[in-house]
Amino acid sequence: PLLPPEARAAIQRVMTAGAGVLRSAASLTEAARALDALAAGGDDRKPAEPGVDAWETANLHLVARALVTAALRRAETRGSHWREDHPERDDAQWRRHLVLTARPGHHPGAEGPVLCALDVRATDTTAFPETVVVTKEKQ
Repeated sequence: PLLPPEARAAIQRVMTAGAGVLRSAASLTEAARALDALAAGGDDRKPAEPGVDAWETANLHLVARALVTAALRRAETRGSHWREDHPERDDAQWRRHLVLTARPGHHPGAEGPVLCALDVRATDTTAFPETVVVTKEKQ
């Protein structure tokens, strides 16, 4: 949805609190709820003639939603994605990429379809080479 430029600061606060360095299912779920609330309330505040800042805010909102959706799906810790509720890496289940596809959907109160639904699928892991862990003894 097209959001007013002022929503940028709210998106940044939501992402810092819910999807920052330390994440959990609870914090990510709250972030998703807050992002949805921003989208639902944005139509009555959006500018009549949107400028670059309004489009940047809309793009930031979409990227924030994609990040939260993927982070909720990945129930493990991997790299900079640190889940407090899943502190271990799980190669058996999560040695794969997540692919998100945005599709038209509907928000209550919006006029016509809006880009609001994100479909998530995991890639096949057979194409990935085995992970090699180097320890000090092997160096």
